[in-house]
Amino acid sequence: MLKLLKKYIDSLDPRKGESGEEFIRLTRYFRPYMPQVLLALACALMVSGTSAATAYLLQPVMDRIFDQKDWTFLKLLPWIVIILFGAKGIFRFLQNYVLRAAGEKVIRHIRGELYRHYQYLDVAYFTNTNVGVMMSRITNDVNVMQRAVPTLVSLFREPVTMIGLACVAFYQFWQMALIILVLFPLTAVPLAQLGRRVRKWVRRGQERMGELNSILKETFSGERVIKVFGMEEYEIGRFEKENNNLFRANVKTLVYEELSSPVIEALGALGAAVAIVYGGSMVLRGSITTGEFFSFVGALGLMYEPLKKVNKMYQAFQAAIGAAGRVFEVLNTKPEITDRPDAVDLDGVRGEVRFDNVRFRYFDGGPHVLDGLDFKVNVGQLIAFVGSSGAGKTTVANLIPRFWDVTEGAIRIDGRDIRDFTLTSLRRHIGMVTQDTFLFNDTVLANIAYGDGDADKNRAMRAAKDANAHQFIERLPSGYETTIGELGVKLSGGQRQRLAIARAIYKNAPILVLDEATSALDAESEREVQLALERLLVGRTSFVIAHRLSTIQRADRILVLRDGRVVEDGRHDELIVHDGEYARLYRIQFDDGREG
Repeated sequence: MLKLLKKYIDSLDPRKGESGEEFIRLTRYFRPYMPQVLLALACALMVSGTSAATAYLLQPVMDRIFDQKDWTFLKLLPWIVIILFGAKGIFRFLQNYVLRAAGEKVIRHIRGELYRHYQYLDVAYFTNTNVGVMMSRITNDVNVMQRAVPTLVSLFREPVTMIGLACVAFYQFWQMALIILVLFPLTAVPLAQLGRRVRKWVRRGQERMGELNSILKETFSGERVIKVFGMEEYEIGRFEKENNNLFRANVKTLVYEELSSPVIEALGALGAAVAIVYGGSMVLRGSITTGEFFSFVGALGLMYEPLKKVNKMYQAFQAAIGAAGRVFEVLNTKPEITDRPDAVDLDGVRGEVRFDNVRFRYFDGGPHVLDGLDFKVNVGQLIAFVGSSGAGKTTVANLIPRFWDVTEGAIRIDGRDIRDFTLTSLRRHIGMVTQDTFLFNDTVLANIAYGDGDADKNRAMRAAKDANAHQFIERLPSGYETTIGELGVKLSGGQRQRLAIARAIYKNAPILVLDEATSALDAESEREVQLALERLLVGRTSFVIAHRLSTIQRADRILVLRDGRVVEDGRHDELIVHDGEYARLYRIQFDDGREG
């Protein structure tokens, strides 16, 4: 049955089978709920049977009551009507409830699968994809699919109802039914054309909604920047432009959806006119009885409502397929950074790290951001990277936890390629503190113990003390149970940074990466954070990406990068005496007796 539906959908679809494939893929999510689907189908058969019986009942009503004056049948008729419509109501409720409940479970599953898939996509995907578009996929697109779930009821019931009524029509007046059957396919052509346009404009509307979400996220997050530059009207104009684009797409969808009903009504009126003229002439000639004629007309009349519902189903189905296509695009995206088939867990880490002739570029054909990095970091050593913007410092930090993979060469931990280890175990042994501290809209305790399913408050307090954060946490309204707001908005920059350091201390990873962890702080906050960092660095193999050179003077080694290469390597004093690139950068920062 699904294959036949796919062929039919493909025949109406200019995208060479994509729509049918998406439909088949969507139906696979219903497989775990086949008992409910079969029960709903059985109920649909019963509902369809009652509709056909109602149409058939018109013949004995006209012939036996109005023509033959059958009082016995007249007394029996109310009970028949009550039983028919009572059964129809019960079975309709059961079908709707069972199938829609199954459909809601399917939508819940798809939404969960999509979110889970997002979590395991590469950092590169999030770098290259607009956040608003990603949000739109998981909210708006899935919601469009969710609104289409009720159409599954029509998908099962209405065609069966139409078949039952067609059988009654053929039984009562097969000649006329044959004529109507020939006229009926005329409705399929315009409806198919309209359906394709509905899918096209729904898809375009979802794209516009994604862009609108992006603008909302940017403007709500950057509200202070907007105000200080007086850009309110500019942002309003940007929003209005995208809002109008969304409006036009939605209006187009509305036009094509609503055009279908007049088309059906016009063709229905044509069929009814033919039936009345031809059928009426047959009654007058005595070829059929009045009851047979009214039973036939009743069957045709009762088919009109299912036909309208099938049309609505088709339009909603096209919208759902358009949304499903966007969802499946994400689900079809495969992460490039994955575990090798023979990957093992990383255990017993000592902390020796080696960059073995590493070359890296962000995309094929692009320039090498790192070009032949070759150095070894001994266990417990603190190594710092300095260089001008674009030298490759942050790229080094991103390669260690495999946010990207090296293009050539290898990064080794304790002598083994990090690609030999599972991602989960590798990242479990790496702590990171960055300039752009990310905190969750949760409690202080939850943020410090992030990653630990069973947060240990005493351990979190010890970490906070080591990070010079305990005192300010205690002054918060609810201490460690205080919710700090989105991105930690209720805290100062220095407080957020110390919480991030406390989180790294709590994790207690043997390898640590600090990416410009103090560059955005004022002098007083920097002193507090620097003291916390000194405690964090003890006993760990540490990589520090530094902008302020005063923070790395005690590093065991300083590597100076330029154009992705190491141009100098040594301690602070050695590099100053050498009077090369490092000394030049140092003098720039300390001109006029102060840091730049």
